[in-house]
Amino acid sequence: MSKSMKGKTYLSTARLLAAMLFVLAAATLSYAMSITAREIIEKVQSKYDKLDNVILNFTQSVRFKVNKSEQQASGTLYFKKKNKYRIESDQHLIVTDGVTSWSYSPQNKQVIVDKYKEDTHSLSPEHLLVGYPQDFYSSLIGEEKLGTESVYVLKLTPKEDNSFATKLKIWVSKNWIIKKVETSDISGAVTTYTIKDVVIDKGIPDSKFEFKPPQGVDVIDLR
Repeated sequence: MSKSMKGKTYLSTARLLAAMLFVLAAATLSYAMSITAREIIEKVQSKYDKLDNVILNFTQSVRFKVNKSEQQASGTLYFKKKNKYRIESDQHLIVTDGVTSWSYSPQNKQVIVDKYKEDTHSLSPEHLLVGYPQDFYSSLIGEEKLGTESVYVLKLTPKEDNSFATKLKIWVSKNWIIKKVETSDISGAVTTYTIKDVVIDKGIPDSKFEFKPPQGVDVIDLR
């Protein structure tokens, strides 16, 4: 076989291989994207409906549009059904046993005590990270890498025009755990929660959701 014939054969093989790889990649992408946003939401909700308690470590980043500044913090969220949660962060502690809520600021030496009020529309960490935001339309953007893990990325837009949040993005793992949440609000601030570690149904004592104000702090009782 002449050199020119060998060259043409090699070129044809390379083109065929490239075409096959392209078809395979397209088929893989098509399969991966065959799931819908609604199906992902249902799987996440089903996952969280079945769990009894969860402990997760998270980081929080807030970027302010007005002064271009950014604040960062880290914390741990303890959650137990029903309506028990504890959020420990660098500068704040929030605890509720489902009846009473305590909000403690060591820096201000102040604790605010109030009756627990369930707000399913809240965008607080316990609702964003162990539940799915209500009153939002959802669409699947695609998949991307979050660290070494491939996750689904969803975009959520509020159903109501007067919503405080103007947009949400949620990153969901293939085992249906929310791994990251990004919220944009009407002031232009962008808040991002990223989950570092998750422990599910390992048992959390009810005492974790009780709080006794330290001596010497100012107690404001709103009950």
